[in-house]
Amino acid sequence: MEIFNLKKSKPLKSRIKIQLTAEEKQIWNYIKDRKLYNLKFQKKYEMGRYIANFYCPEIEFAIQIDNDKHTKKYEKVRDEYLYSIGVTYLRFSSSEIKSNLKDILKKIETAVSGLKN
Repeated sequence: MEIFNLKKSKPLKSRIKIQLTAEEKQIWNYIKDRKLYNLKFQKKYEMGRYIANFYCPEIEFAIQIDNDKHTKKYEKVRDEYLYSIGVTYLRFSSSEIKSNLKDILKKIETAVSGLKN
């Protein structure tokens, strides 16, 4: 069973890759082009019926940025699914990134460093 990046979802993913929020852009600028431990991150990576904002297949690590559209129930089900397929992830809210970007970037760096070793 293929659970990652299904071909039928390609048009949707192409549209949403272009539409990064300001907070997503801040995180993307920090991790893109192998800037973080020479790891390749991908934008809007599909995992089953969910799309992670950023994903590094090499270390099975995702970064999820939640906005007001996500309900607690949706987040819980998504979190359980990611855990069930062995993906380590960090989840932040848009407001956290707006108010605390330095700390968020440090948390990402610490998590990636632990997984890389």
